[in-house]
Amino acid sequence: MPGIPIENDELAARIGRELQARAARVATVESTAGGLIAARILSVPGASNWFDRGYIAYSGKSKIELGVDPEILKTHGAVSPEAVAATARVVRDRTGVDFVLAESGIAGPQGSRRSPKPVGSVAIAVAGPGGTKSIELQLSGSRVEIMLAIAEASLDLLLQEVLASEQ
Repeated sequence: MPGIPIENDELAARIGRELQARAARVATVESTAGGLIAARILSVPGASNWFDRGYIAYSGKSKIELGVDPEILKTHGAVSPEAVAATARVVRDRTGVDFVLAESGIAGPQGSRRSPKPVGSVAIAVAGPGGTKSIELQLSGSRVEIMLAIAEASLDLLLQEVLASEQ
């Protein structure tokens, strides 16, 4: 089984350097990754200079309590570009941070009883100064492998969006 990359995490360190160069901060809203994204970020010395906060919003109720419109979750489902984009935007609006990364997925081993989407379905969004970008992925592997892949893909998208922002 692959280890959790929380030492010498070059991707998270690069995100930190880019955020610091822009005097920007980030927050995360994790569902399926369950804190792996925040752990990778916090493994970087000096992360307090650019990481503001992290939420684990696993249930639909917790997403609604963050401010996500229940109608979006009902209409599109939690594992949708619409839901993660709404989550990222509402947390960005409420916290005032520059970037918010949000993700949701189905890690398995069985599918969701509320969604027809297969195991490995993932939606990721980043809300930033230039707007919100969301993507959908179909991953494979064990539950932990899918969780690790979500963290990696989420950090990749965050880096892309930070790099695309003005310095």
